[in-house]
Amino acid sequence: MHMWGGYWGMPWSGFDWLRPLVGLVVMAFIALACFRRMGGCMTGDSHHADGAVERLRQEVRELRDEIRQLRERS
Repeated sequence: MHMWGGYWGMPWSGFDWLRPLVGLVVMAFIALACFRRMGGCMTGDSHHADGAVERLRQEVRELRDEIRQLRERS
């Protein structure tokens, strides 16, 4: 059976062009949502990162002080 004019009908007849267009729009929307969601993770822009970074810096300072004190004792 021929693809055109057979069971599936004529190519792009009626509103058949609408289905692929809607599919492309949905796929573009999903891709955009994924990129926006992952963007904050990869750049480190997160609402709770500022406090965590400052706490880690303070802990590193304290550990360096402890190491310095231990070296001075020995």
